[in-house]
Amino acid sequence: MRGLTLLIATILTFGYGFAAQAAMTMDRAATYRRAALTVAAPDPTADANRVWYGGMLAPVTVEATAQPKCTQS
Repeated sequence: MRGLTLLIATILTFGYGFAAQAAMTMDRAATYRRAALTVAAPDPTADANRVWYGGMLAPVTVEATAQPKCTQS
């Protein structure tokens, strides 16, 4: 009787493991499809997900106001 219990438990464990692995594989494939749609853009200059691989970028200018927005009391 113990052998049968161990055999059934082993089969169920492998079955649940296989089902979980199959579900994760399908979810991963769906995630890759969704990510590929966000990366593909017809105009490369308008793509916010594009990775910059060198070259010169435009300088960033930061302007400060004369009056502080937060006063200490």
